[in-house]
Amino acid sequence: MSGEGLSVSFKRTQKTSKSNQQLLREFQRIIYASRVTTHMKWYGEAHSVDILEHGDDNRPKFQQEYVAIKDTFQFEISVYESWYQDADLYESHKREDSFVSFARKFAEDNNLMYFPEGYPAEWIETETIDGKRCWNHYNVKPDDKNIDKICEVWYKYGMKKLQNDSDSLWYNARDEIKQLMENKNECEYAR
Repeated sequence: MSGEGLSVSFKRTQKTSKSNQQLLREFQRIIYASRVTTHMKWYGEAHSVDILEHGDDNRPKFQQEYVAIKDTFQFEISVYESWYQDADLYESHKREDSFVSFARKFAEDNNLMYFPEGYPAEWIETETIDGKRCWNHYNVKPDDKNIDKICEVWYKYGMKKLQNDSDSLWYNARDEIKQLMENKNECEYAR
């Protein structure tokens, strides 16, 4: 039976005192004692909830890019296709006993930044310049000199979006991130 992986994304703060391995063991205990295990694949206690950390070079390059920003990590689980039958158990922040709600509460309890939308990455915008339609590609670089400020904006956006999913939240966060980005992209494609 096939399935897929689900993950939750965090960034350490100056107030985070526990090691990533300590945090993993605590999060494992929470998940293993919950209904989240209903559709989880079991790979043993040490690996059914696993961690992908910044600088983890024993993973494929594409996975390393998920945690390219310093001090970031993700907790991962593998689930069977049947997880869709209980999608809220994994994706809903409105349920207190969901995977993502446990992650959010865990972040609060351990002085972590929790990113419900994953980490800031990239987006494309269109605009008209001199009568030509252009596509601007913005890509947040993990080594941007303002990456901590960008992460803070992205974190606040993600937390606000859980309460209010208005487009204006995205536009405001996007504009603030563009102002902070070290390398602003030019019009890449013109039509």
